[in-house]
Amino acid sequence: MTVCYILLIVLGIFSLCVSAICIFVGFRLRKKEKKNERIKKTEKTVPSLDELTGLYSEQEFDEAVRGVFATREYKNLYILHIDIDNFSFYRSVHGKEASETALKYVAFCIQDFFDGKLIACRNASDHFYVLSEGTIDKACETILQWYDVLMRSIAVHAITMHFGIYAVNDLSVPVSEMRSYAKVATRSVKENYGNLIGIYNEELFLQQQTRMELASSFETSLKHDKFVVMFQPKYDACSEKIAGAEALVRWMQDDGSLTSPSEFIPVLEHTGLIPKLDFYVFEEVCKTMAAFFEKNINMVPISVNFSRINLYNPGFCSKLLYIAERYGIPHKSLEIELTESAFFENEKILTDIAKRLRQDDFRVSIDDFGRGYSSLNLIKEESFDVIKIDQSFLQGENEDTSRIILKTILSLTRELRLETVAEGVENRTQLEFLKNSGCDLIQGFFFSKPVSKQEFESMLELQMAS
Repeated sequence: MTVCYILLIVLGIFSLCVSAICIFVGFRLRKKEKKNERIKKTEKTVPSLDELTGLYSEQEFDEAVRGVFATREYKNLYILHIDIDNFSFYRSVHGKEASETALKYVAFCIQDFFDGKLIACRNASDHFYVLSEGTIDKACETILQWYDVLMRSIAVHAITMHFGIYAVNDLSVPVSEMRSYAKVATRSVKENYGNLIGIYNEELFLQQQTRMELASSFETSLKHDKFVVMFQPKYDACSEKIAGAEALVRWMQDDGSLTSPSEFIPVLEHTGLIPKLDFYVFEEVCKTMAAFFEKNINMVPISVNFSRINLYNPGFCSKLLYIAERYGIPHKSLEIELTESAFFENEKILTDIAKRLRQDDFRVSIDDFGRGYSSLNLIKEESFDVIKIDQSFLQGENEDTSRIILKTILSLTRELRLETVAEGVENRTQLEFLKNSGCDLIQGFFFSKPVSKQEFESMLELQMAS
């Protein structure tokens, strides 16, 4: 009996201990949940700032702008997009520390100049967005004043900018779209150094809509071979016989019309789709050359343009090798064209890739030579086989000056044993001048416009027979 009482007492004490433990654990869990709730509330109330500049992050900017819209206390609001030109090149020249200092200084100047009248953020390294107040005319005046102050500062030497304005007239439009529209406005003047400010309007909206439609139909068109590869022959300046060709692409629409690359290449570059098209053209060229070899047609080197976007892909050279070897094309018969302007962004990376391509026995050419800043610097690196001289030297107003420069370039490239191609040759006078000046190959409407694969095949067969 005594043992039973003892067991009951022990069980009672045990039950009390278990209950106490449960109550304690429950209390701690509720306390932890409340703490987590406080942390979440704190996270929501403390803005997420850009660590480098102290400006808002993109997300917090959008929320802050929506807060301003909700007050309805302001009139004539606009979203301003600020884009630093070629900032990657600035960073490669001046280094990470200097480039970060420049970004911080730009952010400081934004806050200082627009103080109390704006919300600002930074995204994508060198892009800034600002919400400010004023009419379009006043906004342009303010921006140019700010830019003038910035340009006078030694803290940001060698930096230039372009701007885009979106006037807020519909508060229901998502802020992210407003930023996108301001960026579109910037892009509309990006290559125009005489006009720093783009203003979003109905025309730009329609252009953007067309571009979006082009981009959305790209994959289907590629799948159904709607992209037509054409060939523009290059002629030997002395013998006036075909000695090469450049592959060009046109986009065939449903009505059979062909869209010029100037209308869709910028869209595909902006959307990141251009590498697919570039390699499509390259493979079509290899297929064409393989078919010509089977027919015992004497093949000439064919050049293919590649967007600079490809050149940042570490597998770029390997993919070229794979395609060329798949179709059994001698690498020396393929020429990879890189535009000179691409070297403005990162000369070292692209020069290294050019050297790698040459090591793999591909021919490498600089397109539009003489248009950009780096012409002489590039040929000094000995990374290229061919120089394509920009057609502006033949079509400029100062003909005498252009010819002196052109003769000097041809003399220099001849000393360096580089092959030269003159683009845009349209008459016999230009041809004779280039021939007498030592130019190797001629490309232009004087000899031939771009032709279809079948026409190009017939031209080569006719040349073999003559």
